Amino acid sequence: MKKLSLFLVTSLVLALIGASAAGAAPKQGHTGLANPKVAMLLELQHPGGLNRFVRRVSDPTDPLYRHYSTVEQLVARYGAKPKVTRRVTDWFTRHGVRTTLSPTHTFVTAELPTRRADRLLPPAPGAATASSAGAGLRPRTVPAALRGAVARVSVGSDLPVHTDDAIGPAPAAEAEGGTKGKGNYGSILFHTGTASGCAAAESGEEFPLEPFTPNQYLTAYGDTTLHSRGLTGKGERVAVVEQGGFKRSDIEAYDRCFGIKKTPPTSVEVITGAKRPAAEDETTLDLEQLSVAAPGLDHIYVYEASEDIEGIVLAAGNALGNPGSRPNVISISLGLCEPQVHGGALAWRDALDGIFAVAGGSGISVLVSSGDQGSSGCRGVDTETGAETGLPIQAVSLPSSSPYVTAVGGTNLSLTKSNHIHDEIVWNDSWIDGKPGIPWSGAGGVSIISPRTPWWQAGVHGFGPGRKVPDIAALADRYPGYAFYCTAAACKGGEKIPGWSVVGGTSAATPLTAAGIALIDQAAEQSGQPDLGFLNPLIYQVGYDAKTRKAAFFDVTTGDDDIWPALSKLVVGQPYGCCSARPGYDWASGWGSLKIPAFEQLALAAYKPAPMPVAKSGGSAR
Repeated sequence: MKKLSLFLVTSLVLALIGASAAGAAPKQGHTGLANPKVAMLLELQHPGGLNRFVRRVSDPTDPLYRHYSTVEQLVARYGAKPKVTRRVTDWFTRHGVRTTLSPTHTFVTAELPTRRADRLLPPAPGAATASSAGAGLRPRTVPAALRGAVARVSVGSDLPVHTDDAIGPAPAAEAEGGTKGKGNYGSILFHTGTASGCAAAESGEEFPLEPFTPNQYLTAYGDTTLHSRGLTGKGERVAVVEQGGFKRSDIEAYDRCFGIKKTPPTSVEVITGAKRPAAEDETTLDLEQLSVAAPGLDHIYVYEASEDIEGIVLAAGNALGNPGSRPNVISISLGLCEPQVHGGALAWRDALDGIFAVAGGSGISVLVSSGDQGSSGCRGVDTETGAETGLPIQAVSLPSSSPYVTAVGGTNLSLTKSNHIHDEIVWNDSWIDGKPGIPWSGAGGVSIISPRTPWWQAGVHGFGPGRKVPDIAALADRYPGYAFYCTAAACKGGEKIPGWSVVGGTSAATPLTAAGIALIDQAAEQSGQPDLGFLNPLIYQVGYDAKTRKAAFFDVTTGDDDIWPALSKLVVGQPYGCCSARPGYDWASGWGSLKIPAFEQLALAAYKPAPMPVAKSGGSAR
């Protein structure tokens, strides 16, 4: 078989994406291109200054490591100057258009009809015509009145964002477990270890593999070790960015099953201004993992976003909170494939980077799921079966590819009777029993829209330039998967026991890991230290040293996230050869899974008191 060129495959994918968007029903507040959103990225007061500051406070070798500024200080120092924001908002006001200034003061959003947008913000010379697929995202010309105030304009935000949970039909009942990432059953493994909880949770679905219960993976990754020391998340707050609602009674029922007496307080903010969305699996899953892994959390903040790029940008910005609701950790299990983010849409990427940079500079850790589409990173619909599938292009997803977040990939576990890790392999269930299946696999690869290698990833060799994804990984395979409880209508799918089913996905791995970081933040605060903040510089410093790497990570060396065989009926080609696990870092599992207690000790040892006041740092890079 001949391998298609990247250009041809990319063109095919963009055509498929355009066709899918054209045939999709418009979302509330979006009517195709009839009423697009305008995103404007304002020039920063000190271009690049925020990046340099974040580097200093997140680099374990810098004297200012973890000596943060507040969100308010960062916005005042690195956001657009008041005269710039007034200039932009006044210009729109004169044209009868309302604007919203971002919490980071780096961009404004506005809503106006397409024809009016074309008049006020005309397409850049040579941009696609209105009849072209994706024309709403074509680059726009900055009006003369705003030059020097606006760096880039993006029109159109109807880029679909998907959740990263794996819920769907199980493989044939005769499946008897896989063989470490290869073979007829992908990465499916027998249920191992010792489960604990109410009987209903251990039964799962009509499938011979019982799901893992919280005591198993919390023991495996070391969360229970911290629990035994009284580290349960007390004093810590976690924010989650979601697209659906939840029933608190489901979270409480789940917690009771596994011995959690009090579910952490939770509040909801609906970003779009619409009513609170209906309960569904994704949000329920995130909150259940947070509540069992960090049951002492002071608060969980849920930010509900619309199912498009604008929604995730606005929700991520609001997730920074305010002085009374500032999170220690932000967990996001949403994404969209990078090939959609091109032309004028790049302003949305820049807006996200600005939000996450402010989070890092203020000591907030941001963890994002790498996705569940394996080496594709993109979702489509099989025209023959109507089933969701991947698209035939190697890609990763945004916002996991942002250089200011920690991307979490997926694995599967083999446990000892005492629930310690015997083996861990890359999650890849895209090829089951010799037949293409739903392309469920932990995603990984290299970014095409963040082409520069981040400074903290410079020591990773053999993968080419660009932001590599993921950074770390955790349990995500649905077989045997996580025990899951949800009675919402959207969750019902023929459960063996009403409410109880099995779930997987990097959507589960991400809040689980985020909860572990919240436990470490509590330990840091008890030691008189600031929170861990942006994690990647520490993660990679630990990973580059063989001794600390062995102590802090379970190195995943078996399996891959290549889903090309499952897509071969869509396009003639060969396997990507991406992305295989290997010793050390790889773009199938990052550095592997965190051993939470060891990582805690290394994190606390890395902090040193500041030799000078933070105000005198000047924000310059070394």
